Amino acid sequence: MTVLVLSGGGLWAAAGIGAAAALRDMDVSVDAYVGSSAGALVGVLLALGHTPETLADVAGSWKSSPVQPAWHAWAASLLHAHLPLALATSARLWERLSGLLQDQDWSDLGTPVWVVATSLSQRQALVFGPREPERLDVGNRMHLSWGGRTLSLAAALRASTAVPGLFPPVSAAGQVLVDGGVVDDYPVDVAAWVGASYIIGVWVDEPPGWTLPRSGHLGHLAMASLSTMIRELSVVRQHQIAIPRVDIRIEMQNGHRVFNRMGDIIELGYHLTRDHARDILEGQDRRA
Repeated sequence: MTVLVLSGGGLWAAAGIGAAAALRDMDVSVDAYVGSSAGALVGVLLALGHTPETLADVAGSWKSSPVQPAWHAWAASLLHAHLPLALATSARLWERLSGLLQDQDWSDLGTPVWVVATSLSQRQALVFGPREPERLDVGNRMHLSWGGRTLSLAAALRASTAVPGLFPPVSAAGQVLVDGGVVDDYPVDVAAWVGASYIIGVWVDEPPGWTLPRSGHLGHLAMASLSTMIRELSVVRQHQIAIPRVDIRIEMQNGHRVFNRMGDIIELGYHLTRDHARDILEGQDRRA
């Protein structure tokens, strides 16, 4: 089973759309998707049968951020002298995506997809998907927990993309769930867990060389520390997986506010995947 693994990375995860187009043009078939955070969203949309061109058109039509400050939550919280759970609301994001998701659920997937969230209650990655994992040894070694279909597809996506502090967590089945990228941003271990024999991965990675801005504050330090933790966890997890794999590493540039560059990011994903064509096709041939 060839699995396309899509990491988180905010808007940069749209590079996975370009990667999917390149794989199609190279006649490389993808049997399943595994995604975390924004990568989970891209994987689900592809698994529902939307073409890369359709997704690129939708992404290109977004001229403004769908993230809105949670003013009502802030006002209500301050009235009670405490801080809100999130700085923003993702309601507009899901409104924009409603035409693509259309209340679809796990049974509507044309291709299997597994979605990774982080359970703050269990302190580990929690995976939702249509089929149970095949390699229990991987799950035990990598400390993965199985959520199955206990959440709807939409709820699993909301949980997987619930960036702590930015969006509110998802509370379901007695658990508090947040962004899958917190503990498993590039979930190649999940792909192995669900039975992958060959992995093609799109890994949106933070560039090295970070420095504290001249007007730096605790927010900069907190975000840089979180990014460092996420990256190191990703690297450690990658080293534990011996399944044949091609990593398409995409280095994030200019932060997350890049709505005017969505087309460029998708094109970058396409061309970087084509740059790996020889390795990808050789791996596909060995698998066959």
